[in-house]
Amino acid sequence: MKTKPVLAALLLVVVVAATIVLVWTHLEYSSATRHDTDRWAVLQDVEGTLLAVEPTRDAVWHQLVALHANGSRMWVGGVVQRYANKWGFRFTPETILVAQVTIEGAQATIRYISENLEYWLTFGVAYVGAIVLDVHGP
Repeated sequence: MKTKPVLAALLLVVVVAATIVLVWTHLEYSSATRHDTDRWAVLQDVEGTLLAVEPTRDAVWHQLVALHANGSRMWVGGVVQRYANKWGFRFTPETILVAQVTIEGAQATIRYISENLEYWLTFGVAYVGAIVLDVHGP
């Protein structure tokens, strides 16, 4: 029968396509969540965009862990610095803050900061309204 080779070829195409999608998704996630420390959290902003943050202060880390546990959205940010990830920036680890309220002019999305990086590097501080999607710590 000719249907068996056609079905086998179709199955092969589906498996290859699924593998490509999985690898691409992993690479996208890895690039967006690049980090240099053992303690980091993944933010997801209002657009669904991901960014890893690596706070050095224990109090900020505990706030991020609590946000992850309760699913609350807060403003998370700090001083914007160039960084080799998908977005071209990160928040300087020593400056990361979690806040209920921020000045309106410092509020942005991850994509907006990335697309206007020179402005935010000059302005200095930015905050994104985000939930904490995941936490990783020792």
